[in-house]
Amino acid sequence: MDFDGLYRAEYEPMVRLARLLTGSLAIAEEVVQESFVALHRKANEESSDILNPGGYLRRIVVNNCHSRQRRSATERKKLEQIGVDEEVVLPPELDETWRSLERLNPKQRTALVLRFYEDMSVRDIAEAMNVRE
Repeated sequence: MDFDGLYRAEYEPMVRLARLLTGSLAIAEEVVQESFVALHRKANEESSDILNPGGYLRRIVVNNCHSRQRRSATERKKLEQIGVDEEVVLPPELDETWRSLERLNPKQRTALVLRFYEDMSVRDIAEAMNVRE
């Protein structure tokens, strides 16, 4: 696998995907970096046989976004309990879209983002999300 080529080709699309899933450019960039590190580790394992590195990377990004969202939800609950209000400020171009996506559960949000922003097929979405079609 040409890891450098994959990084150059997939970094920006993966950041866009993660940003749409998390609502934050900073978190998206962190998630994508963590995902590339995980892919690199997996590719260097002796038993590794990654047939579709781009697809595998997308799955890692989606899973990492979901993990971040679960952690964020837990943190928000704890902040509410102690009386701290924390609001995410989004750029205007994402604000309306994010408000609509925010109303959905993480799986629905992921499916819509992958379908309409990443232009993926139902089969590819199911593979990226590790669910049945």
